[in-house]
Amino acid sequence: MEESGKRTKEHTDGIVYSYEKDIEALRRLWDEAFDDPEEYAEYYFNNICIKNRVLSAYMDDKLVGMIHLNPYTVNFQGTEKKSYYVVGVAVAMDNREKGIMKSMMNKVLYDLKDEDIEFVFLMPALEAYYNNLGFKKIYNSKTMDFTIVEPEEFERAVSDCYASLMLCTEHMSQLATEDKESIAEILNNKLGEKYAVYCKRDAEYIEEMLKEHSCQSGDVCIVSEHMMSDNEEAAEDRNMLGLFSYGLEDDTMYVERFEPLGDNSMALMISVLKLATELTCSRCVITVAQKDVDGYEHILEGIELDVTDGKGIMACVLNSDEEKYMNVMVDNTFIDEIV
Repeated sequence: MEESGKRTKEHTDGIVYSYEKDIEALRRLWDEAFDDPEEYAEYYFNNICIKNRVLSAYMDDKLVGMIHLNPYTVNFQGTEKKSYYVVGVAVAMDNREKGIMKSMMNKVLYDLKDEDIEFVFLMPALEAYYNNLGFKKIYNSKTMDFTIVEPEEFERAVSDCYASLMLCTEHMSQLATEDKESIAEILNNKLGEKYAVYCKRDAEYIEEMLKEHSCQSGDVCIVSEHMMSDNEEAAEDRNMLGLFSYGLEDDTMYVERFEPLGDNSMALMISVLKLATELTCSRCVITVAQKDVDGYEHILEGIELDVTDGKGIMACVLNSDEEKYMNVMVDNTFIDEIV
């Protein structure tokens, strides 16, 4: 595939873009390859798959492989660039080890380069496999897992801290569209101050986040600091401190997006814990950026944590400036998108 540093085209019979998607066949292959809850798979195929590009591999008119390309607008050092999040990479069980996926990935990368797409990204199931295709790690996460012991005492301590910081947590599913647009603008500005590379937020992006988490019995929350006037007891304004999303399963709260703005990690973490106690969760699992995990462990000092590797993100640069792009992306990218 690589000759003198340039991508070359290869023979790919039976591999086509299924613009008129065979949703039923794609769904069957998805269910075979991935262990997703029914509600999440329904969300994906009803909301995401219908809008993305799918590369499909056929043998004897039977779907045996797929790659889904979900379009994103990525802010790269202040410039908006079209990119794709590569998901749903799968080959049917009885057709594996035949080179089908390698041919499919090579075609995707060749075609996107030909369309002047500068880079794509993915969350690898097997990092070594994608290293061989030119992908490199740009973002690492960690998962912090802990049990809430002595719930009443824990809730009292968290509530006291929450009140002392004068925090307000709002569920975005209850906000008007214009509020979501305003929040998206704030998020873009704040993320741009901290990171060189991130996916652009807008009202549609936020609506998709809400759908994504509602199928997990969850929501997306914004956390603000109340700004009190001298003469009124009610808060007349508030300063947005961050955002987190969550899903619920049994008595566990899963926080998949944890986006503190500026130096507000403690406020965001306290808000997560406050909501967990209000929802009577006995366990909390939070995914955070690896480079920030030491600070979060300090915030949760005294709580027994199980910290494990989370989901990394890899990128493949498709133009001739790979070294330049990677120098910007590595350790300066924030990607916590799920699909």
